[in-house]
Amino acid sequence: MQISTWVTEQYAETYLLTWLLSQWELWWCEGEVYQAAVVTDGDRLQAFVQNSEGDELIKQVAQKLTEKASWDRIATSLNRIFQIYRQELMHLPVLRYQQEAKLEKPSKNGTTPALLQPEFINPYADSLTGLND
Repeated sequence: MQISTWVTEQYAETYLLTWLLSQWELWWCEGEVYQAAVVTDGDRLQAFVQNSEGDELIKQVAQKLTEKASWDRIATSLNRIFQIYRQELMHLPVLRYQQEAKLEKPSKNGTTPALLQPEFINPYADSLTGLND
């Protein structure tokens, strides 16, 4: 049995989710995959995969998923990944602040100078301008 046949028969949803995560436009707010994941629209994801150019294996895997519920599960998983990604982005400034606080040397009187509070990133802001829509 070929590996491609085995994958398409056993793990079609997982394989497609992994492939979608590797697509360059996934992480852009204007991307079709991103928009489909945000609104958990399985039909939109299915259309993207079927209309995408390139890998024949992906098209074979997509053909195995005939139920709408399968595509909705993939969209839901992508949505959850985006939620976790946004949460982690919010934690990065705090972690950096904590690391800088540990590295800060005490002054002559034994106290550590106060560091500025970390500036939190708004994950919903435009990545170039930093402004909200």
